[in-house]
Amino acid sequence: MPHLAVWQRELAKTRGAVAAALLAGRVQACYDELRARGPRFTHPALRQHLLTGILPGLALYQTLRAETPPEEALAEVETLFAAAYTGQSALFPLVKRLPASFALFRAACKWVLQRSFPSAGWGMALVEDTPDCIAFDVRDRCLYRDILTAFGAPELTAVFCKMDDLIYGQLAPQIIFTRTKTLGRGDDCCNFRYCRGAA
Repeated sequence: MPHLAVWQRELAKTRGAVAAALLAGRVQACYDELRARGPRFTHPALRQHLLTGILPGLALYQTLRAETPPEEALAEVETLFAAAYTGQSALFPLVKRLPASFALFRAACKWVLQRSFPSAGWGMALVEDTPDCIAFDVRDRCLYRDILTAFGAPELTAVFCKMDDLIYGQLAPQIIFTRTKTLGRGDDCCNFRYCRGAA
């Protein structure tokens, strides 16, 4: 299961190695159960998000929620998510050193949106696409929110949203990420905005 080794390592710091190993086993079992009864997607991008993002996070949250109050479970999930997702920004220091960092990021962003966020999962609209800014809104559909809601854990969506803030905040100061609203926090859209920052 994705991220489980990282989560077990982090849990061992606060719970001890034995308790962390037992908890990791329960998370894995929960993931296996969710995968067996979860939705089936033929689109590879939707399947990738489901199996490597949504279900691992949901399995972790459900397992922790079974033994701690929801607020404590959410806080611990956020800490564990941060440990796992920080590695996704490993290439950002290289991107920031390139002379045309924003132009390259803008091109890569459009490619990733087309390839990895299909309309079947996200209701996305491009708001701005200029040499200094690329911005888009996610309005009526978000695969993460919709699946987590179907599984009775809509509150977990906001924790996934926070990972965007954590990851893309590391692009500063060359590329400035801002987002004032998210569906996961109860707003009417997610307003993603990436702008050229300091040279």
